[in-house]
Amino acid sequence: MKNLKKWMFVFGLLGLILSGCGTTDNNDKQANGSDQTQNEEINKEKQENQNTEDGQDAVEPKNDEQTKEDDGVVRILEQNLQYSVNGEAKEETAFLKSSDNQPYSMYVLPEFELTAEEPQKDVLYLTENDHVFMRIELLPPDVQWDMVEENTKAQLQAVDETVQSIEVPSGDEFFKDAIAMESTNGDDVVTSYLIKNSNQPLKLTLFTKKDLDYKDAFVQMGKTILITK
Repeated sequence: MKNLKKWMFVFGLLGLILSGCGTTDNNDKQANGSDQTQNEEINKEKQENQNTEDGQDAVEPKNDEQTKEDDGVVRILEQNLQYSVNGEAKEETAFLKSSDNQPYSMYVLPEFELTAEEPQKDVLYLTENDHVFMRIELLPPDVQWDMVEENTKAQLQAVDETVQSIEVPSGDEFFKDAIAMESTNGDDVVTSYLIKNSNQPLKLTLFTKKDLDYKDAFVQMGKTILITK
């Protein structure tokens, strides 16, 4: 009997100990399970936030190439232009500018400024030397070209009596049916282009110098003129 009581006591004690261990294990498991669940919820929330941010980035519009609409025509705000100065080939980014004086926009190279001269006339000049410039005149659709040619020749004769007809850039739609005249006096060179385009008749007068031959730069910028209604 004593041995039976002894083993009952021992088993009872072991039962209590094992019960206590089981309780601790269960508590640990519950705690670990709770921590794991909490961690899973945190990770899930982080993933959802990341997905939301990624989604926002995916739908966010890019502004790498901004545009402007002129009379229904969409134009990018900058454009590379190839031109030559004193025979040296160059390429630079020109920026879209709108005239405050006449209804048109054009791409202007960084070395130049566009400003109003008088009603119906603008000046695009070289910033480092404003004696080098191009006068821009928009002409009415019903312009009388014979009279314009006569007046232009008279203006060039004021520079020098000898006025020469020069070739316009060939194969360029902008200069289709255009004519050009030029007069030289010392270092000064004055060139006039009459652009007989029914949609945008223009008169471009270039004032350059023999050692500052920006004629091609003016021509390339002039070709980008777009008249708005």
